[in-house]
Amino acid sequence: MPLLVETRFGLVRGRVDRGVTVFRGIPYAAPPVGTLRFKPPARVASWSSVRDCSEPGPAAPQNDGRLSMLAGARRTAQSEDCLRLDLWTAGFEGVPRPVLVFVHGGGFAEGAASDPGTRGRRLARGGDMVVVSLQYRLGALGFLDPADLPRDAGLGDANLGLLDQIAALEWVREEIDAFGGDPTNVTLFGAGAGATAVGCLLSAPRARGLFRRAILASGTFRVDAREDSTRRTREFLAALGLKPADARKLADLPVAALLDAQQRTGGFRPVVDGVLLAQPPLAAARAATAAQVPAIVGANRDETRVLELDDPELARLDTSGLGESLRGLGLDAELVEQAIAAYAATHPGASPSELFHAIESDRRFRVPSLKLAESLSAAGAPTYVYEFAFSGVSAQGPTGAFHGLEQPFVFGTRRIHPLGTFVEDGPAAKALSRRMRDTWTAFTRSGDPHSPLVGPWPLYTARDRATLVFDASPRVESSPRDAERRFWDGTLPP
Repeated sequence: MPLLVETRFGLVRGRVDRGVTVFRGIPYAAPPVGTLRFKPPARVASWSSVRDCSEPGPAAPQNDGRLSMLAGARRTAQSEDCLRLDLWTAGFEGVPRPVLVFVHGGGFAEGAASDPGTRGRRLARGGDMVVVSLQYRLGALGFLDPADLPRDAGLGDANLGLLDQIAALEWVREEIDAFGGDPTNVTLFGAGAGATAVGCLLSAPRARGLFRRAILASGTFRVDAREDSTRRTREFLAALGLKPADARKLADLPVAALLDAQQRTGGFRPVVDGVLLAQPPLAAARAATAAQVPAIVGANRDETRVLELDDPELARLDTSGLGESLRGLGLDAELVEQAIAAYAATHPGASPSELFHAIESDRRFRVPSLKLAESLSAAGAPTYVYEFAFSGVSAQGPTGAFHGLEQPFVFGTRRIHPLGTFVEDGPAAKALSRRMRDTWTAFTRSGDPHSPLVGPWPLYTARDRATLVFDASPRVESSPRDAERRFWDGTLPP
C-alpha cells in the first residue's frame, strides 16, 4: 500500500500499521493563531515538500478535567495549531470504502484525536473502511460567545468548535477519495460531548450533505441559551482582568492565561446563536428541522457511576445525602422528592447511591437520547436505539456500565484503552466487542445496523420503543424501564 498520498494541499506521508495505513495530524484548516484566534477556520495553506503524518499532531489546548483518566496519559503536546485529523484506511484501490468520522467527547473542554482508546485501526481493517478522528477547538477558544462584545474587537462567530467540525467534514468531502474513501458515504459518529455536537450538526444548515447518517452515543444534547453564553463570556473576561471594551486583547494573551481563566469560570459549550444553530438539538428534532438521516442513538445503563472514579463518597450516600446531592445539581427540591419516590418504587431495595445514579443517568443521558430518537423517528428518519449494559469491574467490585465504557468495545481497544482496566478480558467481552464493531460497520456501510453476529435490530418507534441491549448476550427489549422514562415527560426542557 502507498505511504504517500497527494492531497489538494500537498503530499502527506503515512505509515503501515498491521495491514492498515494510518495518517496522523493531517491539517484540515489553517492554524487558528494570531489574528485567526477566535475566528472561523480558514483554508489551510499548501506545502511544497512531503509532510510527514506518521505521528499524532498536538492536542487542542485544555486543562486536566475531573475525569481526565478516561483518556489516559495524553502523550502529545498541546498547541493552538490543533485543527488536525487522524485517518486509518484499509486500502486505496477498488470500490471506494465507506467512511466513519469520529468526534471525541470531553465536555467540550478536553479530548484529542490521538487518545489511544479511540484509534480506528481495528474498525478500518475489520470493516474494510476509512476511519477519521477529528480535533476541534475546545473551551473558550472554541465556544466563547462574542455576541455582546464590541464589533471592533476582532472576534469572529460563536460556536467556533462546531465550525471546525464542519471544516473537517468539508475536508473529508474534498480529499477522502485519495485515501480510498467514498465522499458520498460518510457516517458521523460522536460520543459524549461529541454526540451533542453531532446533534447540533444534524440541525445546522451548513452541515447538510456532509454526512449521510449519524451515530450519537451518550450525549446530553444540552446547549446554552444566548443569555447564558454571553454571561459566561463576561465572567471569563473578568477572570482575565478585562472589560468588554478590552476584548481585542484576547488575541494576544498567552494560552496559559486563557486556560486559567477558563478553569475559574466554568465550562463552555455550543450556543443557540441564530446563525449556525437556530434551535437546541432536541427542539430541532421535535420540530422536524433536523436532517432526516438514519441514526443510531444510545446511552449506557449506569452513565453517572463514572463519577465514583473521582468521588468515591458517591458510593456511600445515605438517604439525606441522596437528596442533598440531587439538589446540589440544581434540581428543584419538589422534583427531587418526586424523583426519589418514583425511582424507589421501580427499584425496590436500591441503596441511596443506586437511586442517585439511576435518576441522574436517566435525566442527563438516557431520557434526552430517547427524546431525540423519538422525534427523529416521528419525522421519518430510520432510527435505532441501544443501551450498553455490560458492567465493568474494579477492585471495589462491579462498576456498572458507566459513561464511556462502550468505547473500548466499539473501537476494539480494550487492551490499550484506559477503561480497558475495568473490563475482564474474557470470552464475553471479546464477543461483545466483535458484535459492536460488526454492528457499527454494518450501519456505516448501508445505514442498516443488522448484523449476523447480533441478529435483528428493529426500528425505534414511539409505539414499541425497541431497544437493543448490548450485554454479554445482546437482546432486543421493548420499552425498557418505561415508567422511569414517563416520569420525565414534561419535565426535561426541550
